[in-house]
Amino acid sequence: MSQHYPHLFSSFQLGTLTLPNRVVMAPMSTNMGGLDGSVTPELVAFYRARATGGTGMIIVEFCCVHRPTGRSEHRQLSLETPQQIDGHKLLVDAIASAGAVPCLQLQHGGPGVKRELVQGGVAVGPCDIHSRRDPQKLTARALGDDEIEHLIECFGTTAELGVEAGYQAFELHGAHGYLLTTFLTPYFNQRDDAWGGDEQRRLAFPTRVIKRVKAAIGDRPLIYRLSADEFTDQGLSIDDMARIAPHLAAAGLDAIHVSIGLGATSFDKIVEPMSMPEGWRLPYARRIREATGIPVISVGQIRWPATAEKAIADGDADLIALGRPLLADPAWAGKARRGDTGLIRPCTSCNYCITMSAGEHGKIGCAENPLTGRELMPIPDAGDLKGSRAVVVGGGPGGMAAALMLDQAGFDTHLYEARDSLGGGLVASAAPPFKEKLLWYQDYLQRTLGASGVEVHLGETATAERLATGAPRVVILAHGGRAIPLPIAGIDSDRVLDAYEILMGNGSQFPPPDAALPIMIYGGGETGCETAEYLAERGYQVILVSRSPAKKLARSAEAIYRMVLLERLNNNPAIRIIDNSTVDSVDDHGLVTLTGSNGQQVINQQSIAVLRLLIAQGRRPDPQLANELMAAGIPHLTIGDARQGGRIGDAVHNAYSAVVSLCAAGNGGTPELAC
Repeated sequence: MSQHYPHLFSSFQLGTLTLPNRVVMAPMSTNMGGLDGSVTPELVAFYRARATGGTGMIIVEFCCVHRPTGRSEHRQLSLETPQQIDGHKLLVDAIASAGAVPCLQLQHGGPGVKRELVQGGVAVGPCDIHSRRDPQKLTARALGDDEIEHLIECFGTTAELGVEAGYQAFELHGAHGYLLTTFLTPYFNQRDDAWGGDEQRRLAFPTRVIKRVKAAIGDRPLIYRLSADEFTDQGLSIDDMARIAPHLAAAGLDAIHVSIGLGATSFDKIVEPMSMPEGWRLPYARRIREATGIPVISVGQIRWPATAEKAIADGDADLIALGRPLLADPAWAGKARRGDTGLIRPCTSCNYCITMSAGEHGKIGCAENPLTGRELMPIPDAGDLKGSRAVVVGGGPGGMAAALMLDQAGFDTHLYEARDSLGGGLVASAAPPFKEKLLWYQDYLQRTLGASGVEVHLGETATAERLATGAPRVVILAHGGRAIPLPIAGIDSDRVLDAYEILMGNGSQFPPPDAALPIMIYGGGETGCETAEYLAERGYQVILVSRSPAKKLARSAEAIYRMVLLERLNNNPAIRIIDNSTVDSVDDHGLVTLTGSNGQQVINQQSIAVLRLLIAQGRRPDPQLANELMAAGIPHLTIGDARQGGRIGDAVHNAYSAVVSLCAAGNGGTPELAC
């Protein structure tokens, strides 16, 4: 037991199985399996890293029990035939040999499949579902009795094969809108037969699956993942689930894994944006625990060991599942056990991992950890270049990450930042409402830099002449971009400011709110929308002007965050949105002239007196320093917004690629294979 978090790091008896601690890796789709559903070396390395990091139990991502009708991802795991057992044995051995308990999640996608991956391009479920766009088109068809019996057997068969592979526990995925969910919830199940019609009959399919799988796995623990509240009209509420969960438990469960949401209607509750507070789901876990009397696993928005420790001590949950935090830091559990909380690379719920895994060729990753999903890639090593001078220009997330990796690789590393503090774009990104979790990452990078060998030069503008005096082996440019100049009459007026600079905290001369004069923000991208919220929170009346239609506001933002951001903007009485309009001019008194159009012709023109006009029309790379370095013959690489505008994760991943490329020059030729 750890002296730092004694409840979290106490052992736990799950059925017949003793877990070494209460930290569980939540099952997450990685898209790292083979196209045939096989286990790959990359997948083994991914899970082994989390097991080595001290996690007590690893729940391996959803394993499809019937590929012809149930695939939810292109590279989803499956275990349907004896020929697939050997790959799973390798995975089980990798997890168990690192000290964690291997658990396999069993799943059928139901209406939640990718339809292009299943027979006939039509999903299956309890009832027919027709396309909203084309009511004549069937997107899911109702399963017949024989098919339902066959799928119950498929769950049992995969469980039996999982036992042969060596899994020590099993979980059924009955949450989020997959097949088990859809039979349980009235939102999907409108049958009137043995499999639906009232609550007792809607329970028939899930309880039959539980009993079949329990018969297959013997005394090994069986966990059921459910959505405690679907946040959906005609769906199941927490009151419903508190009534239903005991029936599931009585069918043969050893624990319940308490999740939230329905994929079709409340995806922002399943994978929350960073605006959701730490530990908000814990009352739901407690309610299910009290209703069933069996152990529960709580998952979602638990980012820090103190939150997990308190949840267990208070009786909210017995086990704590971490998903995205283990993408950011595979060694989360080990660091927490040692009391090294400050060394934990924090998950900020930015959902870059979701963006990376989207599509046929996507796979799991993390904004802050370039090795997530690439565990077989090398840790940078300078080789023959050890001790060479390397310079990083720019103290934003990409620059700080690059400096840390260069130092780790063995370079004599210097980081130049023109401002008097580190953070760069992280400062602006964390300034808007509900984004303060990004400060966790900023603080982590600054702490890690402080403990490194990197020499930081604050308040020093890096010029080619200054950099040349140190004869660097390489310069990495991570100094961001600059505002795009606009052809607006009067744009040089003192009334006009850069919205980005306001978010950076450079608004010391910014006037106080004036009830008679609004702030106008020109630009409907993510920066413009966030600046509108930022100022509205501080008491300003805001007019947000977009050249595009309102439905395209913040269109480049991460999808889940964008959904809740637009909802807040549209419901904020302090923010007025004027779309399909351009700013033509601004005078020294703050009178702004706008032209509205439908894309083909002018609709209207208007003049509005404003307190200030803020420009948020994007930023682009500034090539001046790169050109100077090239002229001076100084080798350099460009990353992040200095290369191309993007997200924090893009900058950090650029940094890793740049450092690995540089290190390749310092390592000798690759030895030949013996074969």
